[in-house]
Amino acid sequence: MLILILGGVWFCFYVATGGVFLTQRNLLLLSLQTSVVGLAAINAVMLIVTRNFDLSVGSAVALVGVVLALLTVKYQCNIWVGVFIALCCGIGMGAWQGFWVSRMGISSFIVTLAGMLYFRGISMIASDGATIAPLPQDLTDLATGFLSPDWSIALIAVFAAGYLGFRGFELRRARFVDPRANYAAGLVRLFLSIAIVAAISIWIVSRQGLPYLVILVGISGVSAATLMQRTRYGTHLYAIGGNEEAARLSGINVRRSIFWNFVIAGLGYGITGIALTARVSGAVGGTAGLFLELDAIAAAIIGGASLSGGRGRVAGALLGALLMGSLNNGMSLMNMPFFYQNALRGFVLLLAVSIDQARRSKRPA
Repeated sequence: MLILILGGVWFCFYVATGGVFLTQRNLLLLSLQTSVVGLAAINAVMLIVTRNFDLSVGSAVALVGVVLALLTVKYQCNIWVGVFIALCCGIGMGAWQGFWVSRMGISSFIVTLAGMLYFRGISMIASDGATIAPLPQDLTDLATGFLSPDWSIALIAVFAAGYLGFRGFELRRARFVDPRANYAAGLVRLFLSIAIVAAISIWIVSRQGLPYLVILVGISGVSAATLMQRTRYGTHLYAIGGNEEAARLSGINVRRSIFWNFVIAGLGYGITGIALTARVSGAVGGTAGLFLELDAIAAAIIGGASLSGGRGRVAGALLGALLMGSLNNGMSLMNMPFFYQNALRGFVLLLAVSIDQARRSKRPA
């Protein structure tokens, strides 16, 4: 359903912009614009699955950016040392908030609301409210550079073939579990869907190549999806979100699982902060990452995550981020003022929560 909605939005903007929206150049720009929100949405869905929320994402990302900029610009630190310390800063913030939620029993809403305030304040204190720029060229190239078209096409082909093989193996295994399953029809549908997505992706990147930032989102998304859907720890997260007391009685260490969930979110702060700071080649403690938490939560919920916990997928959150980015990009091409985009973003968030509420009301008791 979400893919159909996304396709409808793209078609409307294609008509409204005279075909500009679906050009290779604009689609590459859209992928770059969506990347930062996509990274934040991965964190959001992992926490929402366990009925936790993170309102501090934007402020934490801003603080990570200030740390990176101070180290590499003001103190002329080696960029890789700066990246490592910035990642550690993000992990530290995640662990700090995880401690208060899991060990002290304070609501994640309150803990991260407080974090939203003091992380932003610390970033402004550290930067003295000024912009720290420009970052070293080698660092900005990581967020603004492109893999060559030939290598991009090869990477897409390899990924598509690998995913087809993996999903085909799963379908075959399902046939032995349920002999009534139509293995051939499922394989054909899978092949056609992957072939269509791969063909479109190859057409998009054939002009300029695949942005490094999009590759980073892909690696982060695959890693998070594997962790959530293919590991025992991921099973624990869904169990906690579905029924925390039942999960505790079944032997799951709920406090430890939630703590590490926030630590992983902290790693996400680091990755997202580095990506955002490198992309704009500077850090602005007061404005960097503003409203990022709202975009991330909206993307996760639009993508199928439930505020009541126990349900949500990384792929859905990334599609939700792409939908949000498409709306902003399309309205920009139509020369609509930015405050219209803010208004629509608020309405989309309200609509997403309403849809989730409707889903829950239809669940059997």
